[in-house]
Amino acid sequence: MIPTTWLNDRKELLTWIALGLCVFLISLVAMFPFGALQTRVISELHRTTGIDAHITDWSVALPLGVEWRHVTLSKSDWEPVQVPYLQAKIGILKALSGNIVLDVVARQDADSPTAGFVKATLSMPSFSLDAPISLNGQIQNVDLPQILDRFVSQGVLNGTFSHRINSGYRTDGALEGEGTWSAEATDVHIDQIPLGGGQTVSLTFAHVTAGVACQNVVCDVTELTGEGNDGSFTGEGTITVRQPLMNSQLALTLTIVPGPGSSSKARSLGLPPLPVGSPIKIKIVGPLAQARIAL
Repeated sequence: MIPTTWLNDRKELLTWIALGLCVFLISLVAMFPFGALQTRVISELHRTTGIDAHITDWSVALPLGVEWRHVTLSKSDWEPVQVPYLQAKIGILKALSGNIVLDVVARQDADSPTAGFVKATLSMPSFSLDAPISLNGQIQNVDLPQILDRFVSQGVLNGTFSHRINSGYRTDGALEGEGTWSAEATDVHIDQIPLGGGQTVSLTFAHVTAGVACQNVVCDVTELTGEGNDGSFTGEGTITVRQPLMNSQLALTLTIVPGPGSSSKARSLGLPPLPVGSPIKIKIVGPLAQARIAL
């Protein structure tokens, strides 16, 4: 504990030091090149990934950051991705020590602070997005249909991720590095599951969990489970990441245990009812965009 007499003797000096720090921080914010930061981030994103960012509106985010609204991310082999709200802030103390730390937040609704969001912290040696880059973050209350509208009509996603990129993009567009990703979804409605002969079925699950451990382009499925009135499932296998992402290759094996709900759906399609409680193994293989299901 610091003696009171020591503080009293140095009160004036400490006051001037505090005032000096305040003036320094205010000057730093006032003179910070926010426009240059925005331009640099966008140009580095395009240089390293080929992604173009089109921004409708932007503003300053204090103390050192920028906010973008209605962002469109596009690439020649992608469908455009709409991001209603995106914010990037620099860690001041880390920047002064020579390391760049960006805190990035993406929200599904530009006007609602409580909307589903993805938050990530990027740590890197410079503003150049060359490796190594450490990425840590979380996914909270994200509306699944907004990112998987082709397959999912309802569901809420939460999760965490930690990834280290050891080198820049390779010639095939893949990243070299390793990391773990985990996710949990509730009240999931999966639609348009092909059965053959032009027939499809929808399934609902109260709870789905998934986890992968990635080494370069290959991700091993460490956890894949789901349960609900239509039944339950467990899974294993690998996902090989490709560019664009919809070309990523699946090699999964699922063990499905039909529930009461699946039998009534089978009858409505004119199919024989599935044996409730009896496990069935299926394989899901091929590209993510056109995966094939086989027994």
